[in-house]
Amino acid sequence: MKRVLLGLLLLTVGLSLAQGVDYRQAAVAAAALARLQTVAQGATGEEKLLKWAQEVKVRAERSYEAKAYFKAAREAQAALLLFRAARGEPQPAPRMGQGMGHGWGHERFAPRFRDRQGNPAPRLPQAAQARVERAEKELAYYRGQDPLAKELVAEAKARLAKEPGRALLLAQAALALISAERGF
Repeated sequence: MKRVLLGLLLLTVGLSLAQGVDYRQAAVAAAALARLQTVAQGATGEEKLLKWAQEVKVRAERSYEAKAYFKAAREAQAALLLFRAARGEPQPAPRMGQGMGHGWGHERFAPRFRDRQGNPAPRLPQAAQARVERAEKELAYYRGQDPLAKELVAEAKARLAKEPGRALLLAQAALALISAERGF
């Protein structure tokens, strides 16, 4: 009985390796696309950024259909960032334990994009500047051929002084597209 079970286990492992499918990447991509569908349904904001987000969303769906799961996940991430940028200034995603009211101190490790009065935090412009510079350097180093990534970096540079929150999100979206293009 043990030999039969071991044989079946080896057979399934062999079949999954022969197919070359990483089921974890497929699950991550499917979850990212599901979230993207939900966000895209109620998306509002700046038209130019919404158009780019829809374009990247279509790319992500095509990549998923072509079974390029890593690329699909990164493109979905870029589209989500573009939808957030279209909506306005960044709001940090809550980390595990945040907002529960238990006071265990997780809040002190979360990035603060706003101070207690609701004004943009003083670190936001520096963070946006660093992210835009990194996107520029990665685009040059990896010789990125994606024209949308180049446009996103240029748009982020243009918005850096007046809208550092949007510039940060645009640079992050460009980095996700560069990652999708290069495959890691």
